[in-house]
Amino acid sequence: MTTADPAPTNAVTGITGRERVRAFDLAAGLAVFFMILVHVLWHWGTPETWTTPIGEAISYAAGPTATPVFMFLIGASLGAARGSSASTLVARGAWLFALGYLLNLLRGVIPYTLGTATGVITPEQVAPYTPWWLGTTIDLHHVVGLSLIVIAVLRTRVQPGWLWLALAGVLVLIAPWLRAVSFGSPLLDAPLTPFLGSAPNVYYAVVPWLAYPLAGAVFGAMMARSTDRTALFRWAGLVGIALLAIGCALIAVQRPTFDVYTYWRQPASFAVAIMGIVLVWLALCDLATRRRSLDRWFGFFYSWSDRVIAIYFTHWIIVGWGVGIVGFRALALGPVLLAMAAAVIATSYLSRFAVKLETSWWRRRAPERGPSEVAVEVPAA
Repeated sequence: MTTADPAPTNAVTGITGRERVRAFDLAAGLAVFFMILVHVLWHWGTPETWTTPIGEAISYAAGPTATPVFMFLIGASLGAARGSSASTLVARGAWLFALGYLLNLLRGVIPYTLGTATGVITPEQVAPYTPWWLGTTIDLHHVVGLSLIVIAVLRTRVQPGWLWLALAGVLVLIAPWLRAVSFGSPLLDAPLTPFLGSAPNVYYAVVPWLAYPLAGAVFGAMMARSTDRTALFRWAGLVGIALLAIGCALIAVQRPTFDVYTYWRQPASFAVAIMGIVLVWLALCDLATRRRSLDRWFGFFYSWSDRVIAIYFTHWIIVGWGVGIVGFRALALGPVLLAMAAAVIATSYLSRFAVKLETSWWRRRAPERGPSEVAVEVPAA
């Protein structure tokens, strides 16, 4: 389902489209919703809450259907865009990359410093986190920003297509080797950390996470040309089922551990299976938005899709500073579920104030249509 109303600027890429893809809006809103739940669970809930049925469900929901979907949709938006400026996307990516370090300061370094100085928390309680660990963390802002830059440059050479899918596959295959590369010199290793880093505080490195927006860009380009978007989503779902089956077979062979560190590192078996889940999930989101009885319940998530980056930024500040109120991993299951609801409400309200921060300065200065506002040719269903 699409709407004929003009779409606001994409919260990540800065691109404005002519029509909204409600399946994308729903998937993006749910992605950041799941992120809020799991981050509250892992930072405010006791470790015992993580292994409860509810805790496990939240953790798995915040895996394949959160960051991978988010990254895939970034690519889909870029792939469907016509004539977007490479220089604008590069500048946008650099802005988001810089904001990632600002977020590290606001959500981690400052709360940690004040908390330990006042005795609210102790270094032992929050180990292994230290100011250096928190300040140099590589997280979603960083990989999103760098992905925009890489894709902007790549698209000046070749448009999204089979070559992009091949590149995504190569990244997944060589990622274990590339992320083990070290030159033994801080001058060389430090700049490469966001791309290849394997340190414990490098959550989302470009290799292999760039594979998701690369594949998403191909899907977006196909959508821009498609005259039957419903059929495209259905075929994507079938391809997703096949990829999921292949991924499960690879998991049976590789036998990777099922923990968050393996998820961040994305072995080939995980990447293939999760790509399949992403496609199936988007097909289900498209199906849900076509059912009026269900679609009317999704307005909350649709509204979030307009400011997903601001929501992500805000929720982490709430989680980081909230440790001083509720304690670090101190809440039992009941209280942490209530805390999740409170965090969602607070994030939804306070993120409106973060939108200007998350909107790059050249977009705020532009009176009307700017260079990053391009037409997205997505045919109506």
